[in-house]
Amino acid sequence: MHEHISKVLDWGFTPERNFKAVWWGCTLCDATSDKPFSYEEISVDHTQCGPDCFGCKARNLQLNAGDARGDVNASGTTQKKWNSELEAYRSARAQGIQPNGTKRKQVEAAHKASEKLGAAYDGNTMVQAQKIDKPTASVMKELKEAGI
Repeated sequence: MHEHISKVLDWGFTPERNFKAVWWGCTLCDATSDKPFSYEEISVDHTQCGPDCFGCKARNLQLNAGDARGDVNASGTTQKKWNSELEAYRSARAQGIQPNGTKRKQVEAAHKASEKLGAAYDGNTMVQAQKIDKPTASVMKELKEAGI
């Protein structure tokens, strides 16, 4: 005969509507019970545990909803902000401007670069919009006029 080791087979609710284990089984045989098998002799002193103790890790585990909110995308952006950024990108594209990305900062940088260049900025063929200042814009204009 062996010492039974408990495992939960079925879950239920208490009259107070608390979730709890209601049917137990043995991990080594087919024995079942409505109570966990005796485990008084199994005692772990967690003050002596090392960093690999599963019990200590599980005891310190904290659970929360995190990114489960429906109004926030995986990136942490709210749907309203997301829509606003995409609308700014669409507006820039309608003006012939090609930003380096859809983020608000990238779209605004593309608009500023277009103003400095006096022409629509193209993120696919030009240096990054944030790097275009007045001297760079004048050199780019000269190169365009020269056909380079």
